[in-house]
Amino acid sequence: MLAIYRSPAFIDFLTRLVGARVMPCPDGDPHACALYFYSEPGDHMGFHYDTSYHRGARYTVLMGLVQRSERCRLVCQLYKADPTRAMRELQLATAPGSLVIFNGDRLWHAVTPLGQGEERIVLTLEYVTNPAMGPFKRFISNMKDAVAYFGLATVLGGGR
Repeated sequence: MLAIYRSPAFIDFLTRLVGARVMPCPDGDPHACALYFYSEPGDHMGFHYDTSYHRGARYTVLMGLVQRSERCRLVCQLYKADPTRAMRELQLATAPGSLVIFNGDRLWHAVTPLGQGEERIVLTLEYVTNPAMGPFKRFISNMKDAVAYFGLATVLGGGR
């Protein structure tokens, strides 16, 4: 999985696709390459942006690995922040081998709840156009990760 994440050919493909030079997140970014397991009934993720505190844009790549669910889907609300366009909602199943690529800072998205006896596993790859991050934003990013995702010990370097 890390070989895919760091693959120059894959990075070049993404660069051409999004129209901006992308690169892997800096070492130590816990979002860079992660597996998300949805295995318990009700597992879901509420609506959010993949807020990046890097100075550049953050692109998210979701690769479907397991999709044993009819209900657990990626939900995307297009044009949510554009008052000149009607919001459009898409619900996407991430079948094994499928790729969904989007600017995580701009797409309002969620994952619907998993049902009884279902399973969904997704590989998430994050890329940035500028990996720089100021010290205050690094602190904010670490605190957000500690509270919402990984726990304080992991974010501060003691839990890996």
